[in-house]
Amino acid sequence: MNRPPRRRSSQSGNRPPNKRKTIPPNARWFAFRALQAFHERQVFVNRVLNDQFKEGRIDSRDRKMATELTCEAVRRLQTIDTILSSFVSRRREDVEDDLWILLQLGCLQLVYLPHYPSHAAVHETVELCRRIDRPRAAGFLNGVLRSIERSIVSRNSVDEIDLAQLSASELPILRHKADQANYEVVKFDGNLFWSPSVDSLSYISDVGSLPQWLIQRFPAESDGQRLQLALWLTTPGRMWMRVNPLQTDREKTLEVLEAAEVKARPGRLAESIQIDGHVAIIDLPGYDDGWFSVQDISAMSVTDLLDPQPGETILDLCAAPGGKSTHMAERIGDRGRIIACDTGANRLRMINENARRLQLTCIETHLIKEEETSLPVTDVDAAVVDVPCSNTGVLGKRPEARWRLLPGDFQSLVPLQRRLLMQAIDQTKSGGRIVYSTCSIDPEENEQVVQAVIDQRSDVKLIREQKHVPGQPSDGGYQALLIRD
Repeated sequence: MNRPPRRRSSQSGNRPPNKRKTIPPNARWFAFRALQAFHERQVFVNRVLNDQFKEGRIDSRDRKMATELTCEAVRRLQTIDTILSSFVSRRREDVEDDLWILLQLGCLQLVYLPHYPSHAAVHETVELCRRIDRPRAAGFLNGVLRSIERSIVSRNSVDEIDLAQLSASELPILRHKADQANYEVVKFDGNLFWSPSVDSLSYISDVGSLPQWLIQRFPAESDGQRLQLALWLTTPGRMWMRVNPLQTDREKTLEVLEAAEVKARPGRLAESIQIDGHVAIIDLPGYDDGWFSVQDISAMSVTDLLDPQPGETILDLCAAPGGKSTHMAERIGDRGRIIACDTGANRLRMINENARRLQLTCIETHLIKEEETSLPVTDVDAAVVDVPCSNTGVLGKRPEARWRLLPGDFQSLVPLQRRLLMQAIDQTKSGGRIVYSTCSIDPEENEQVVQAVIDQRSDVKLIREQKHVPGQPSDGGYQALLIRD
């Protein structure tokens, strides 16, 4: 048999009695509640966690643990459910929703997070079962988790993953280590996944926790490359920081990080710093004074490609939350005009808050309607249009995105992307520069959009393209520099 029986992933069953007031605010409880909200309402889990953190008293260590458990559980949902289907004898519809969430949390810790002791993972998860007034299910939950724990026969670290060498009993996991990636292969005592030699795409879908139709869209030359992309997208990726040169310099920032016992190293761009692991940047000295921002190196590349100059007027057409607007303002020394536009008042508020913290004064925010045809400025020197997209290059950083995306979304996104690029070109004066940007790795949203616009207009030409492959060295995405001729 190449594949174990699969269970339906839909949620059903009755909600348990409300016992939440009796639960102490610990990391696993916060993660459980966030996953409840995700399964019931498809909400963004980080928003739920932040609301909970405001309500309850929780230290930074538990906050970090709750965030890790929640985001990892959402990212790895399909893999976890595939594993559970081999250890739960009941039909999925016969297991109450909240009990299934507890099974997911326990399985996640045992399989993916060995830095949490297995005895604690099982015990604390069973305790949650009792505290949500399901004491009779404690034995069932304990038995399933103990069976999963016993089924793991080995964990081996390897530098590279070869799809041809993997089996249906092996689960590859990407681990980030300093400035390089390595892998861990977890071997079970039985076949839990599709055999990669029989159906490689189904195996990649199982272990990469991604819909198979999406994997097939990956711009990869082989299934081995698709596996590597899928594994990268099950992680939050590497963390990057952008230094504000108007307030400090990179050397001083690195000293602050070292004093805070945060391992970091300079990046390719003069203002970039790569962080080992993930830290609470807002708690570091200098954050409130506007010394730095969190921004991925691939996103920083947008401003680097545009090369803004002091005194220029620059349009940022889809500006929120303001990372690119503030980066451009820093690059021009806060001397010029950054016209930051977006479609929601709350989105503009984020831009203004970021600008104030970074002590930037040249950014003007403008609210526009979604079908806006006239913009607050014309004949700009340069424009950035970072369009709404599928997010396929940053699925690891946005845990819910892989489950929200549908095959038909590309057909609805592409016309919008073309229209926004057209608008940006129309507002740019002759000889001006336009950067089209996405955080997607899908050619239909990237080079095909640019080529379609170029084919339609005689007043624009492509100067340069940048394609960012997830993991090389960080987020995936695409940028194209155009000149209006």
